[in-house]
Amino acid sequence: MSDISSVSGAPPVHEGSRTSDLLLAAVRGDSERVTIAEILDALDNRAFGLATLLFAIPSVIPMPPGVPTVVGIALLIVSIQMVAGRQELWLPKFLSKRGFSRAALVSGFEKIKPQLEFVEKVARPRLLFLTGKAATVLIGIIILVMAVILILPLPPGGNFPPALACAVLGMGLVERDGVIVLLGLVVTVAASVAAYFLVALLIGALPGITNWFSSIFGVH
Repeated sequence: MSDISSVSGAPPVHEGSRTSDLLLAAVRGDSERVTIAEILDALDNRAFGLATLLFAIPSVIPMPPGVPTVVGIALLIVSIQMVAGRQELWLPKFLSKRGFSRAALVSGFEKIKPQLEFVEKVARPRLLFLTGKAATVLIGIIILVMAVILILPLPPGGNFPPALACAVLGMGLVERDGVIVLLGLVVTVAASVAAYFLVALLIGALPGITNWFSSIFGVH
């Protein structure tokens, strides 16, 4: 992979392997750091839903500072291509070559694997119109909005709701399960409300923070 990472949107995503196993296998390895390009290469020929799930998980679980912003940008790029109806996922070189601690990613994915396995047990193809082409474009718009929220400098914990919404929607696309997609839409509404109140709270606190700095540093 040179300047791009390609993920085909056509073939079935499972091809005999469970999503939880695929994700964990993609981040495991011998080197201390792993790049986004290497992870996507390990998920060769997988759908946009899996890429969405992959980039959302690091913000659902505790990760080093800066990771939510990077994966938020990645989700933004993925969602734009979903809305455009692209069949292959493209990532710019600066993002595909971005590296993370392999140990941190493996630890995080191992923690969330039981939850993914539970979803896999109950998931099945149903309400397929909610995971078709037209629905994927609409889901892409929703993920785009959630990605923008992820990139914002929200207070601690503020990244969790939009990341969870993206993860659930991604899982719904991967499993071709419209019921999971509907659940993802419910989580999206909750995430939007939570983000609104967090931003409103932050804006409301700005005058007090400004006055506090002024009193400490003697700025008038």
